[in-house]
This record gives sequence, structure tokens and C-alpha cells, in this order.
Amino acid sequence: MASKLVWGILGGVVLGAAFGTLGGNTGIWIAVCIAAGAVAAGVWHYMETRRQG
Repeated sequence: MASKLVWGILGGVVLGAAFGTLGGNTGIWIAVCIAAGAVAAGVWHYMETRRQG
């Protein structure tokens, strides 16, 4: 789970920086994308454990 969370957060930082550069407000976009990446990692973990169990 920890590695998925790290990858989700790192992906959120990269996407947030890209969206922020295009949209203008980089800090808010980075925060939103980090949160979305963390949620995606949680869903990813849930789907993997559900499939195995």
C-alpha cells in the first residue's frame, strides 16, 4: 500500500504542476491532484485486495 500511495502522490505532484502551469494557480492544482492520487492509490489497493480475497 505504501508504494502505491507514494506513486499516487508523486503522480499528483506532476499532474498538479502541469495543470497549474496551464491554469495559473499551481499550488491549488498540486494539492487537488495529490489528494486525487492518494484516493486513486486507496482504490487501487482495495481492488487488488478484493480480487485476491
